[in-house]
Amino acid sequence: MVPVVCPRCHTELEDRDEWWSGSACGCGKCKGILADKNWLESNMHQGDYKRLRARVFTGSPAGILCPHCLTIHPQRPIEMSKFTVSPSGRSYEVDGCHNCGSMWFDQGELEPYEEGGEGDPSIVSARNKKDPVERTGDSTNSGTAGEVALGILDLLGAILTGF
Repeated sequence: MVPVVCPRCHTELEDRDEWWSGSACGCGKCKGILADKNWLESNMHQGDYKRLRARVFTGSPAGILCPHCLTIHPQRPIEMSKFTVSPSGRSYEVDGCHNCGSMWFDQGELEPYEEGGEGDPSIVSARNKKDPVERTGDSTNSGTAGEVALGILDLLGAILTGF
């Protein structure tokens, strides 16, 4: 099998579980992560994933070829598109492939989207708590003002971005 190569420093990416069944590869040198569509769908909040996926089609040329597509079809390289996202108030430039759905995250860019464990401050972890709409009929689980505000901000963000 042809190795998956880092689009930044051109070193062989290291598997993080099985790549072909929906996982991610990481670069030991630059610490970037290439995540395929199945991994993204399984490990991201669906709203985050849908917003990122839609941005792939509106981004500009990234100047790098999709490592996943290059591995499968080396004769037909696909250029990734780049787009800016701002989770947690910080701006990142993410690269995505409109063909296979893989996305490249430079070091630290994926962390705000990863599902975390208990006490993890990531966006996905906070959003995975019960939605304020779900809580309205549940008197045993009243949300904090911060959780309700997070839900309202998510809703406003979705309206403003059209997603």
